[in-house]
Amino acid sequence: LKANIGPGTPRESWDLGKLIAKVQQYCYLLNDLTPELLESKCSSYEDLQEYLRTRGREAYFQKAEIVEKQAPGLMKEAERFLILSNIDKLWKEHLQALKFVQQAVGLRGYAQRDPLIEYKLEGYNLFLDMMAQIRRNVIYSVYQFKPVMKKQEEESSEKKDPKKNLQKGAKKLGAAQAAS
Repeated sequence: LKANIGPGTPRESWDLGKLIAKVQQYCYLLNDLTPELLESKCSSYEDLQEYLRTRGREAYFQKAEIVEKQAPGLMKEAERFLILSNIDKLWKEHLQALKFVQQAVGLRGYAQRDPLIEYKLEGYNLFLDMMAQIRRNVIYSVYQFKPVMKKQEEESSEKKDPKKNLQKGAKKLGAAQAAS
């Protein structure tokens, strides 16, 4: 919200179309949002913030219900996987960035700055950026998560590769002949 509409922006200047596009990019379950709907529901920035927060929670619970119907416990498992994989990837990138900062911060000594203090400040800022990226990526991944069940996977692979389908049929035929 803050990236598209600042807290001090007058209501007349709100670019709701851009905001809605960004929200729907993150969560396809909120495809019913329109500028007119937001204008009618929200009279202030705080109202808009609370409305979007509420709708986001509703979309999450709707998503969880859809996934849980397919396989109980799958949503929690998917969340755990998405969180850990994002943390792992971004932590590795963070460590590489710290190595770069460590090399670059030595040059700041020539500018009469304490390299240790500079390294701590840069490292802390990188850490905050990493944490924000983790939150953003996990939220996006959870909302975009669409489980594919094994039956659907097999059907789609059979449609894509008729040779495999033929081989499966031949194996079944051979097994049936051997049994008789």
